[in-house]
Amino acid sequence: MTTELNNVSDALADSDVSKVLGGAWDALDLAGRLADAIAWDEASNELQALIAAQECVTARDLLPVPQTGAPLNLAEIEPGTAGLTPYISLLSRAQEALARLASTGDNSADVQSRLSEAARHASAARDALSTVRER
Repeated sequence: MTTELNNVSDALADSDVSKVLGGAWDALDLAGRLADAIAWDEASNELQALIAAQECVTARDLLPVPQTGAPLNLAEIEPGTAGLTPYISLLSRAQEALARLASTGDNSADVQSRLSEAARHASAARDALSTVRER
């Protein structure tokens, strides 16, 4: 896993809600751009890649826009399923982090609903991405 992916993963596990939300945004952004980048690769299932990308965008759109930082660089993607594994894991951690935030009583009902919905979309993105190179 690259340093950037490790940093995002660390943010998802942080106790600071703004760091978790920023990490979720970055995880969804990276995985969505990855899915877009590989959608038309010969070894990819285009439909599953497009579904993964759409689910990432939908989940990300439910989150507040980070006030700091810039889009992370998408690293060179290894061939085969091994190249997708770090992003699939990152989406799992994002889903877990969003579900954890949604389950706390510290948020309004609207915020809890948005976080729960974002977690569901992150899970759907993970599931779709995990099948992109299963040919």
